[in-house]
Amino acid sequence: MGKNDIHSKWVIITDGTNIFDSEIRAGAVELAHERGFHNMQMRNDDLIMDTVYLRKDLFKSGNAGLICHAVDIAALKFAAKSGIPIVLLGEESAPEWRKAAGGAVAVCSVDNEDIGRLAADYLYGQRRFRSYVFADNSRDEHWDWWSMRRYKAFSDTLAEHGHIGEVRRVPVYLPLSTPDEDAKRFFEAITDLPRPIAVFACNDIVAKSVVGFLDMDSVRMPLEAAVLGVDDDRELCETAAVKISSIRIEHRRLGRTAMTLMLRMLQGGSHHDKTILCPALRVVERESTRRLAPSNPRVSAALDFIRTANVRELSVNSVTKAANASHTYLATNFKKETGLTILDAIHERVVDETKRLLTDTDIPISIITEEMGFKSASGLYELFKKKTGSTMSEFRKNRPLL
Repeated sequence: MGKNDIHSKWVIITDGTNIFDSEIRAGAVELAHERGFHNMQMRNDDLIMDTVYLRKDLFKSGNAGLICHAVDIAALKFAAKSGIPIVLLGEESAPEWRKAAGGAVAVCSVDNEDIGRLAADYLYGQRRFRSYVFADNSRDEHWDWWSMRRYKAFSDTLAEHGHIGEVRRVPVYLPLSTPDEDAKRFFEAITDLPRPIAVFACNDIVAKSVVGFLDMDSVRMPLEAAVLGVDDDRELCETAAVKISSIRIEHRRLGRTAMTLMLRMLQGGSHHDKTILCPALRVVERESTRRLAPSNPRVSAALDFIRTANVRELSVNSVTKAANASHTYLATNFKKETGLTILDAIHERVVDETKRLLTDTDIPISIITEEMGFKSASGLYELFKKKTGSTMSEFRKNRPLL
């Protein structure tokens, strides 16, 4: 077979049990099969590195590549020296790996800061919480990397929105502690906080524990406390005492991107030196953070229209008409109930739709501007930059490849 015959190559893929690994694996395999490539082996991280050493002949021949986490720097140094194509999963290991490799490194990871920002936007947007808590898994050895980034982005974004005061970090698990001890420590940490409290958990595992703590103490959710997780692991979220709202991340898309990079390298393409971050997609809303219906039926009708109408149809006048109210009456009561002006609420919907189109489609930005109902492109550009901190081009550039 020819040197670059893809059917003579092998890809060894991380085979973990958490949703991050399982969804990435599914996306990678899906993309490979679509391209007619079927030579894949699944290994946990320790066995991947054992495979590197045991099958040096396979790797040194240029016929195999790795999609994995960096767990053994010695093995990775060998891989780099031998020119083995690697796509690294998880941004927290990238600096160490780049130093070990001394060259180009392709990294695919979730965007931890984007996750924190989305959590803050969503929870603060309800305009009803008096306190905010970040719950993390202190047993996780990488907390100082990925979880800290989620916490900092969450805190910074709340401050930008106008929240005054600390965002209290509460470790849910400690080494050698029991569930009862974890629950007791959690309540001791939040007992002085004014309610209602919004809890942003670093992932769904921690969120389910927090929901269990609150349920045991008869804390009403979401009236007195709301809980938001990350990953949208349906098995965890929908079997909790109260179904958990969670941030959906396109791990499968990230897996497809990782495999795309790998197949290009195996076919003789250059090794990429880049980090591709998968943005947070949206909040999948369940009972743990369910939005409370406004007491004013006109405001409720206005919100329903803003959330469901075609974006091109949205304007202050169309919202007022849908609510069957006068402009003055609706503007006053809308602000009182939601903390937003009608125009602010419309802009939030526009930005959400724009982010979705930039992430999930290749529609030109000029066409997206028309879809959003803007007569001038500069108007949407300015709004998007103000709300997200990046231009539309930058946002699309940083999405995964597929």
